[in-house]
Amino acid sequence: MGNYRFDDDLHKKKQLPAGQRGIGCAMMMLLPLMSYFGAVELIKIKAIRLFLYASTPSLFGPPSLPPLLWKIKPITPLLNSLYASKDLEMHIVFGLVLLLILSGIISVFYATAYRAVAPPKYSGLDAPPARRKSSKKSR
Repeated sequence: MGNYRFDDDLHKKKQLPAGQRGIGCAMMMLLPLMSYFGAVELIKIKAIRLFLYASTPSLFGPPSLPPLLWKIKPITPLLNSLYASKDLEMHIVFGLVLLLILSGIISVFYATAYRAVAPPKYSGLDAPPARRKSSKKSR
């Protein structure tokens, strides 16, 4: 009984600080929104629009919806609003590409910042890494 520890103390040491958890939550919320609205604005630029239209013309125009969905009466208003949106498929695909690029850039920046500010890998109580000489083994 003398070596008893509360579980909460052990878990608190393993958790990330609240600021780091908040950054991850904000990234999960903001990056998809930023990438979608960025895609909508970038497709308005004529040069980008022409390049994307030359590569994937089927993604421009109203979305292609299966005819079976139109037979479901409760979702008809939703389908009408989706069908009225112009270039929805291209916005989603280009938004996913932007999401991939933005998350990669932010991950590299975050890893660099963490590497610069992170605590040292070994503390003062750790033994230095063992130095081994490699020797040839004969069979």
